[in-house]
Amino acid sequence: MNLIYIVVIFLLTLSSCISSVRWGRVAQREHYIPGYVTKFYFRWVRLVPFNNLYFFFCLVLMFSSLWSPFPAIILAVITLFTPVGLNFQYRTTKVNMTQRLKRLNLTYYLLIIIVSFVSIYMDLGYFLAMLANLFSFYVYDQSLRITKGYEKNTSQKFIDDAENELKNFQGPIVAITGSYSKTTTKNILSQILSQKNKTFVTPESFNNRLGIAKAINENLKRDDEIAIVEMGTYGFGEIREMCSWVRPHISVITGIAPVHLERMKTLENILDAKSEIVDLTGSVVINGDDELLLNQARLWTAQKMVIDCSTTSERAAVYVDYENGIHKVYIGGEFIGNINAPKILQLSISLSVGVMVSLEMDVKTYIEKIDALEKTDHRQTIIQGTMGQTIIDNSFNSNPVSCISSLEVLDEIETEGKKYLITPGMVELGSEQFSYNYEFAHIASEVIDEALIVGFTNKGPLMLAFEENKIPVKYFKNRDLAVSYLNSVVKDNDVVLFENDLPDHHP
Repeated sequence: MNLIYIVVIFLLTLSSCISSVRWGRVAQREHYIPGYVTKFYFRWVRLVPFNNLYFFFCLVLMFSSLWSPFPAIILAVITLFTPVGLNFQYRTTKVNMTQRLKRLNLTYYLLIIIVSFVSIYMDLGYFLAMLANLFSFYVYDQSLRITKGYEKNTSQKFIDDAENELKNFQGPIVAITGSYSKTTTKNILSQILSQKNKTFVTPESFNNRLGIAKAINENLKRDDEIAIVEMGTYGFGEIREMCSWVRPHISVITGIAPVHLERMKTLENILDAKSEIVDLTGSVVINGDDELLLNQARLWTAQKMVIDCSTTSERAAVYVDYENGIHKVYIGGEFIGNINAPKILQLSISLSVGVMVSLEMDVKTYIEKIDALEKTDHRQTIIQGTMGQTIIDNSFNSNPVSCISSLEVLDEIETEGKKYLITPGMVELGSEQFSYNYEFAHIASEVIDEALIVGFTNKGPLMLAFEENKIPVKYFKNRDLAVSYLNSVVKDNDVVLFENDLPDHHP
């Protein structure tokens, strides 16, 4: 093998290793699920203009390199910058260089180097190294698959420690899941109970297996009286596994919505995955306005106490009515008291009261002590902008339910100014993503005066609906550019709704 071949192999190997910066960011933000680096790579190729041409050009270079090494050198350079838009530098959230990510990268480096050595050993020149370079995203996914079992076994010690902590915990454990309002319900329940009880609550982003264990190991105190644990899931069996060692006494399901349809495929699958939280509990608190949950609850009533909590039906076990900033709380049809809080908290207040009923607490004495309940950050938070405009910040984890709720809040604000919407649309909706975003934009067209679309992910359906409804619409590659434009035109009597904000690994 001549020197030029050795140089080409080195450049291809180095290029592949450098690309780990981008692939690792995608992997971490997609919860280290094997296959998602490849999925997002081709999402960028499909959605961002010219990326499909760049990918085709890379294929041409690969085949051309069978006759000359120089196209392979060009390929090693181009793959560092494609797909265009998925940059090395993060824009939204900094990558956390955890021990897991370091081990993952090391495994990836070893695979890339092994492929290069095999290419030399089998006298294939730089061909295998070139394949690994062009499809380095796929190699990274194989690293995720290789390390998945090891990572789960390594983390088991933290799970065992958390389980032992909970065995010594004497108070009731409340577990909360659902497609939406999990964090808000957790925070509202904590605010209410903390008036009289020392309450342990998992932090906002700690709702998976390791996050919950970390929170328990570091923050659960011996004198805590009640524990509230939020549980998220991306597939079947995850909540059941967490419940096997958390062992909650009361489970709460906030509602079932088309969130994570990309992973779960159907609403029925989402319902089944969320319902795993019920298996080991004695009491179940549900959103009584959710027909899917009500039907499922009929299977639980024979063995568990089921408390349905509603914001629409006076016949529910717990009913919370909202009017002019006041939530009227009813239990079994009996008026208990009023709570001053924003409308967005109505369901969470109802579910929190349902938990208190299952714990046989004197709900009235808790309600009487409430001065105000605070909303969770970035959930329809109303603030004043630097230009004097009113901002509705609903930029965290939007879904079809919260989007409509945000538009209602925007519609209720009376102003002589313009109403703007800044949004990238909703994600993780699978085959329904186009239709849900189109419907959202269609409904928004009745409320807003101008739309600012961010990113390529949902540009098609959003742009189509706004243009059909003759709403002025502008497109921006990222949120920073949209905000920069907005600041140049917004007036102090305008209202701006920020609906969702995509992490920078989304197109």
